[in-house]
Amino acid sequence: MKKLAIYASAIIASLTVVSCDDSVEPNVCDTYAVTSTTEGKMISGLICEDFTITNDSEWILSGGVFVDNGVTLTIEAGTTIKSEKQGANPAFLSILRGGKIMAEGTATSPIVFTSGEDNPAPGDWGGIIVNGRAPINTGAEAQGEGGTGTYGGDDAEDNSGTIKYVRVEYAGRILGTDNELNGFSFNGVGSGTTVEYIQAYEGADDGIEFFGGTVNVKYAVSTHNQDDSFDWTQGWSGKGQFWVVVQGPTAGDRAIEADNNGDDNAITPFSNPTLSNLTLVGLDDGDASNQGMKLREGTKGMIYNAIVTGFPKRGVQVEHDQTILNVNADELTLNTSIVDNNNPFVYSKSVDGNGNEIDPSIQLDANKEFEVNGSNQSATDGSLVTFLNGHVGVEMNGATEASSLDAWFTAANYIGAVPSTNDWTANWTK
Repeated sequence: MKKLAIYASAIIASLTVVSCDDSVEPNVCDTYAVTSTTEGKMISGLICEDFTITNDSEWILSGGVFVDNGVTLTIEAGTTIKSEKQGANPAFLSILRGGKIMAEGTATSPIVFTSGEDNPAPGDWGGIIVNGRAPINTGAEAQGEGGTGTYGGDDAEDNSGTIKYVRVEYAGRILGTDNELNGFSFNGVGSGTTVEYIQAYEGADDGIEFFGGTVNVKYAVSTHNQDDSFDWTQGWSGKGQFWVVVQGPTAGDRAIEADNNGDDNAITPFSNPTLSNLTLVGLDDGDASNQGMKLREGTKGMIYNAIVTGFPKRGVQVEHDQTILNVNADELTLNTSIVDNNNPFVYSKSVDGNGNEIDPSIQLDANKEFEVNGSNQSATDGSLVTFLNGHVGVEMNGATEASSLDAWFTAANYIGAVPSTNDWTANWTK
């Protein structure tokens, strides 16, 4: 995806005034409105003072709602927030740099963002966007898609708040070519931010996407999203554990699309996440093109304990010369994983418009190929994943103990994301 340099100031103009604390300079905090309607409380504009969205009413987002620098938005557990029905402008929630969101649901009372339409459909609204001050590799800062805010900086530990037990449904509003919103967009978000137990469901574009930054995400589910389920680019170097992908029957692309930078594959900081305990379940939606992992455009990364199965086109693809160089240098690895899929492993060099290799001197070291890594298992007939019941089930043998990777990781000595004895996706997900 390409960034569009659109700014949001025009969206937040000419709104009904809400009274502010006396300590706020007059006429400064008058940029958001809360209106009671027959369907709930409607909020619009730029939230410029600490504000709580309560669970005693349904809430409605009218157009782009922004949380300003220095402001904290709190959302109570059990709250439902909808997009405005047939709204003139696409609804979304954007946390601007320096703002915070404190959205802490529970397994029995999740926070749900959904469509306000009578017949909800993917792309009804824009999703949640968090903008932080952590490093990106497209310059000092960048503009978010759809005028959703500026992001990027030099604070790897930047803290944008907490998102926990939050489900986003029917998001991914497509605004134009290469200008799409996602379920969750983490734009230059820092590692001080807590993100756990999130689901992106039935989105028209990507489910969960990282544009640079260092944020870590644990317990994440991407279900029936019509483009990529997880996507990273622009130098994301966070950590992830317990990720689930279940593709849907009507549309889908890649479970993971992983890039460094499409304009300069070797630019730093590299995308370089560490991931463990993934279950990626694909489906043929009719075009036979869905695939498990596409690792390309110079991404680095260390991936452990993954299951990749059910994708009609291929399991894991490494694409482009810089990405191959990263494999040769052991800076992009797949370890203790199961790829039981058509075309389990595919390697593709950079080519020109005529299909000719751009640099024939760059070749994959056969000793570094993922399939010759003795810790991985591969098949094409489903024989290695008979333990799966949908997305539930793990392989107890041959795993890497996740807690040995880093203190952030939860102890998990198995391959896959969801043990049958601990279905952490129950109750709060669709």
